[in-house]
Amino acid sequence: MREERQIGGSLDQLVANPFDSDAAARRYARGRPYYHRTALRLAMRQLRIERAGTAVDLGCGTGLSTRALRDVADRVVALDVAPAMLRAAQRYPGVQYVVSGAERIPLRDACADLVTAGAAFHWFDQARVLPELARVLDDGAALAVYSDFFTGRLAGRPAFTRWFRDSYLARHPAPPRHHLDTAAAADAGFSDALDAEDRFRVRMSRSELADYLLSQSNAAAAVRSGAVTAHDLRREITDGLRSCLDGEEIDALFGVRVWTAVLRR
Repeated sequence: MREERQIGGSLDQLVANPFDSDAAARRYARGRPYYHRTALRLAMRQLRIERAGTAVDLGCGTGLSTRALRDVADRVVALDVAPAMLRAAQRYPGVQYVVSGAERIPLRDACADLVTAGAAFHWFDQARVLPELARVLDDGAALAVYSDFFTGRLAGRPAFTRWFRDSYLARHPAPPRHHLDTAAAADAGFSDALDAEDRFRVRMSRSELADYLLSQSNAAAAVRSGAVTAHDLRREITDGLRSCLDGEEIDALFGVRVWTAVLRR
């Protein structure tokens, strides 16, 4: 992951989480692949831990990351700043959902053994979040930050890559987001970070690929800005896929990145 030291200023004012409506949350829940167990396996291997007592899931969204975290923790507190995302989240035993930003976590000091952030850390004000995580985590506890990314490629379908890059993303670029600030993490007391990356495939229908593209942040930002309606954007995506894909089933190529660190007071 590329390091970016400066978090404030004009960039900080530009970065905004676009997933803050019920419609966006439903699109997210419907379209996102469940890769989170793969990411957590990488993270736990790096951290050399098998299970946590109390874990905190930052930016839990519709609960996909929470579902994976509950498999390796006795108790999970899952936080998201957008009430709409939590309304769309599935409920699991041992999980408490809380409407909260990551900059002020409503938990006592040193109460957590593990904090995770799946596909969310790039929306946070990291200069404020990392000291808050150091407050919430116990000494020797761990932080795992991970995210998936779509490579923009489908196996054996080069025409899709050209449409996706030259037409679709040109019209609907990704919104600004923060890069991981490893220097701020060190200032907050976290150890030198470890990182890993892996690849995976997701078998999808054309309709499911359209759902996924409509769930991405660039689509959410375009709809939120009023530049296009969700209905018209889905039609644009569907027409584009029809123009470059034959057949119904495709293999979408994804990657996952994991970054882990341990708190040392």
